[in-house]
Amino acid sequence: MTRNMKGIAYQYMMVAIGSAIFGAGLNAFILPHKLVSTGVSGISLFLYYLTDVSVGAMNLILNIPIMWATWRFLGKAQMWPTIYGTLISSWFINYFDFLQYMHLLKDPIISSMIAGLVTGVGLGIVYRVGGNTGGLDPIGLIIRKYYGIQIGSALFGVSALVLVASIFVVGLEPVAVTLISLYVYTLVTNKIVTGFNQRKVAFIITTKTNAICEMILNDLGRGATILNSVGAYTRAPRDTVMIAISLMQVNRLKEAVDKVDPSAFMLITDAAEVIGQGFTKPINPTNVEGKLAEEYEKSLHDTRDSEMSSK
Repeated sequence: MTRNMKGIAYQYMMVAIGSAIFGAGLNAFILPHKLVSTGVSGISLFLYYLTDVSVGAMNLILNIPIMWATWRFLGKAQMWPTIYGTLISSWFINYFDFLQYMHLLKDPIISSMIAGLVTGVGLGIVYRVGGNTGGLDPIGLIIRKYYGIQIGSALFGVSALVLVASIFVVGLEPVAVTLISLYVYTLVTNKIVTGFNQRKVAFIITTKTNAICEMILNDLGRGATILNSVGAYTRAPRDTVMIAISLMQVNRLKEAVDKVDPSAFMLITDAAEVIGQGFTKPINPTNVEGKLAEEYEKSLHDTRDSEMSSK
């Protein structure tokens, strides 16, 4: 098996695991209290409460036009992961259907929090390996590609409509409780995708570049990058040393810099993710984010070609 095939097999396996966790969480903690959700899964729940057609079947039906649109507008490379993710997630939603009748948690608020945690872990695993489970992600990408509307804005609008419509089906209270689940889900998904180890990036503006770099290399065991900079007021040349560190190393860095160059100016900010030697291995971006950049560049290239041909 080639390296590429191993990567695809690993991705599909993790998508299956994540989908199983998501399906179990939805049935165990959302359905028993008639809570709702956003996106296509939210519409599936909405229609399930109205028609009693299984959520998994409804999710599959609603994703059929989305799979066609993915193939039509984004190509086959994006279509196959979408088809697989849709099929496997829909199957697991139906497979764990029995959990909704067990009523594991009586309190809807606690159930909503646990639902956000479990489904966030499930879909976080899916997104971390570059998979998806269909839904609105491909639609958001299509909208961004052809109409220039930001994906977040487009998906937020659809999700808001689903929640408002759900009020007329399940009532205001379950929808309000659902907001707790969505908040927890968002936090957990982001943590799973980007990693739990919080990283920091420090920018040190100093005149003692060599001493600062030697301290970073020897005392902290980290690498650094030297950026050439000029003071806006004095117009004097200075160096900016950039370093990525763990949260536990922040105090050590501040104490060491103060000892080497008390007049240094230091800016420390959060890093969503640090990829490279000494931190995390590279991971595939979510299909939406990765394909967005790819399709956007392609659209720019096509536009330039059409302009040149017209001339």
